[in-house]
Amino acid sequence: MSDSPSSPPLAKRSWLSLAAVLFVQTQNAFNDNFVKFVLMGLAMAVAAESAIGKNIEYILAAMIPLPFILLAPVAGYMSDRFSKRDVIFQCLLLQLALFVLICLAIVFRSVEVAVLGFFLLAVQSTFFSPAKQGILKEIVGSERLGFANGLMSMLTMVGILGGMWLAGYWFDMRLASKNELLGMQMENGWSAALVPVIAACGACLIAIVIGRMVEKTPAHAGEKFSRTVWIRHFIHLKELFSRSMLRSTALFITGYWLVANFLGLGFVQFAKEIYPNASKAGRMTETAKMLSWVGAGLIVGSVIVSLLSRKRIQYAFSPWGGIGMALGLGGVAFFGPGTLSWNVSLLVVGFASGFYVIPLNAWLQDIAEEDHRARVISALNLMTAFSGIVAIGTGKLLQLAGLTASQQVIPFAVFLVVVSALLGSFLKRTAALR
Repeated sequence: MSDSPSSPPLAKRSWLSLAAVLFVQTQNAFNDNFVKFVLMGLAMAVAAESAIGKNIEYILAAMIPLPFILLAPVAGYMSDRFSKRDVIFQCLLLQLALFVLICLAIVFRSVEVAVLGFFLLAVQSTFFSPAKQGILKEIVGSERLGFANGLMSMLTMVGILGGMWLAGYWFDMRLASKNELLGMQMENGWSAALVPVIAACGACLIAIVIGRMVEKTPAHAGEKFSRTVWIRHFIHLKELFSRSMLRSTALFITGYWLVANFLGLGFVQFAKEIYPNASKAGRMTETAKMLSWVGAGLIVGSVIVSLLSRKRIQYAFSPWGGIGMALGLGGVAFFGPGTLSWNVSLLVVGFASGFYVIPLNAWLQDIAEEDHRARVISALNLMTAFSGIVAIGTGKLLQLAGLTASQQVIPFAVFLVVVSALLGSFLKRTAALR
């Protein structure tokens, strides 16, 4: 188990494989969020008065969890049945093909096809996720799982924030330049989007090369694929929910993603309040800045948690992380956007997030059985996908109720306080089992 006082040295080949997995999963997160921000800015610029332009953040946000809801059991089966290394590599090839499709959609001026391409990228991520998470224990073992999971969480956030920040800044810079040179017109949005997406295709090629460096992992003998696999959502959830520790841990992780998914939408609302004119540049850069403050805190928090988890998983950090997130959200609701106090509050949210979710993720992977770990992860992805839908619906309802972006944050701060109290009680009850 993860509490072992010592562990054998890890082979150099395993360290190289770990580095390669961390690189390609960071690149995958980077590209997904890069193109998401480019498409968001594009739709606001060229279709501001249409339903797509007015609701693009909700449309793209909904497209992320839908494939997990529809395909999570199939994705889990693929990673359980076949070599996780092979699944990862095939996903990297698919990523390149889909970015080419999005490039063509921009060339031929079709927002709808570009959005379809983004949806297919979400499908790719559905299969990529259980493979990248499940392969960690096969590479580093149980003792270093907390350390590896912390690095993966940190680098995932680096990829997410790096993609959002670069896309927002690059798109807004090109759009502002085109507006100044040619005057504000629809064509400027298309021109601003094309070059960044072409560059992202190059990043896909690099990931394919690095992906070849991951060592071959074994396939696991099991049942052949059948049509029943497509409808095993509830079977996987039943397996997860049949064990109280798995069930409770997954629910606490899902609560975290409910808040995180809401914040991703909430920051766009803050940016819209700051930049009400969609034709002018600024919204994407401002949103990326907000996310960068959160991400910087999460990176620091993740590094600290990873270092403290080199020998064992630090479960006790999680409740305090939840309380820290709640305090940070309180500052986001109270202080004015863009002020130093507001930015520090965002930093606190991110820092505390690392202490909350990283130990829980590592624990879930550690207590899951070897040949069912990917299915447990896939079931968790299904739960977090539903939390994304709930976050979208809740955010839209709060917006329709006339609440400002700051006011919408308050219910989620209260929610985190309650969740943290329940998590602390749960950890005390299960202390004897650890």
